[in-house]
Amino acid sequence: MSIGEKCEPDFYPGVWAADASLPVGAPEAKSPPLEALYPEKDRYLTIAPERYFDPGFMRREWNAIWTRSWTCAGRVSDLREVGSWFKYDLGHESFIVVRGADRQIRAFYNVCQHRGRRLVSQDFGRSASFVCGFHSWVYGLDGTNRRVTDREFFKEAALCGDLGLKPARCESWAGFVFVNMDPAAPPLLDYLAPMPDLLAMYRMENMHIVKDVTVAIDCNWKVACEAFLEPYHVHATHPALLPAVDDLQNQYDFYPNGHGRIVTPLAVPSPRERDRNSVNPALAYMLREAGVDPDAFTGNAANVRNAIRKAKRDADNPFGLDYSEFSDAQLTDDWNPSIFPNLAFNAFPEAVQVMRYLPHATHAGKCHFSVWILVPPTKAGIRPPANFGVEEDVDVSGAARPVRRYNDQLRPELGDVLAQDISNMAVVQQGLISRGMADGVRLSEQEQRVQQLHAEIDRRLALAEEGAGRP
Repeated sequence: MSIGEKCEPDFYPGVWAADASLPVGAPEAKSPPLEALYPEKDRYLTIAPERYFDPGFMRREWNAIWTRSWTCAGRVSDLREVGSWFKYDLGHESFIVVRGADRQIRAFYNVCQHRGRRLVSQDFGRSASFVCGFHSWVYGLDGTNRRVTDREFFKEAALCGDLGLKPARCESWAGFVFVNMDPAAPPLLDYLAPMPDLLAMYRMENMHIVKDVTVAIDCNWKVACEAFLEPYHVHATHPALLPAVDDLQNQYDFYPNGHGRIVTPLAVPSPRERDRNSVNPALAYMLREAGVDPDAFTGNAANVRNAIRKAKRDADNPFGLDYSEFSDAQLTDDWNPSIFPNLAFNAFPEAVQVMRYLPHATHAGKCHFSVWILVPPTKAGIRPPANFGVEEDVDVSGAARPVRRYNDQLRPELGDVLAQDISNMAVVQQGLISRGMADGVRLSEQEQRVQQLHAEIDRRLALAEEGAGRP
């Protein structure tokens, strides 16, 4: 039997809805097809490899995307006290994000206005002011210049203009702080729409970080990003997931500004599996994690999803969570929303995996891949689901923030699944620069989210380069 015969009769990537009976306002409601937003969609069935390694294309992206888009700088929870700050590096730029004496959060370029030395070098800190380590100029938490050391030896013309730190746009959503270098950019919530409504029930503003890892990878930021924009790779890269993941019949959603989502059904065997009836060990594990004894379970594989949903809706569920705001699908399935250009989630009520892809400062063939694991308050002693890769010795209570780890692609310390994803990235980059790839990257209909990424990049390049305004 072919895979096509195993799928739902009306399944087609990008068109098929996981549940076609849902009302328009339901969180799982299917978006219009990709061509409704990008009529030129089929121009992206092949992609020029140069987009991943050409320094000129990297410069165009910097000017059109990174300097004009809202990008996630960090978490509000790292700015609890007045004077708390964190550093955010984006390409060759660096920002200080700080909570001021008035409790407002602001972002400033991390540059002393004297000779350009960066003011902070650590990831996190708390200060009453910022003192340049070169010549001791001082700046307040609101960015104003408080001291020019030996001011009497400067001619007036040398100190003309505003001596304060240069601000960047800074706004927050769901506990995340976003920064934008474009003073004329639209408000953050307008830019993000409809993602805030789609993700509101996860209450990520109430979650705390239990893992924070940044991995240096020898690939372009888009290679890293694209690894999480399609489930087509699951059967080859993550074959151990197939007994409990439908990697084929996924719902693909496309939204304005390059945002999107994939909904992947879990707790059901892949259509690629020969046996889709038995309760295999992976399904048994998922039952047990939800509080259902698999040895006493009398159903087959098709009954597992409903059993998990029913168990989670029990007030005495293992996680101690209130699932009333979540739909049935959210209790079992992987929601994989992404925010253009470089933020993505694997969202579950019990934990959210946040992934951020940052371009290298100077090299188109390198990037930084950041992963944060967020968890809500749960019953004492309960740990995040095992697939999130949080080590057993890590405190998940929220009492202390974990240290940020800087790892390399050979030892990412992100759990088996992400390690498998990372194992592809550098070797994809190596292939992209080969003459053997001269005909370009070829994309299937299961990779429409990758097509959307490139279509949105080109849309923004055209806006910036034709002077037509901002997205």
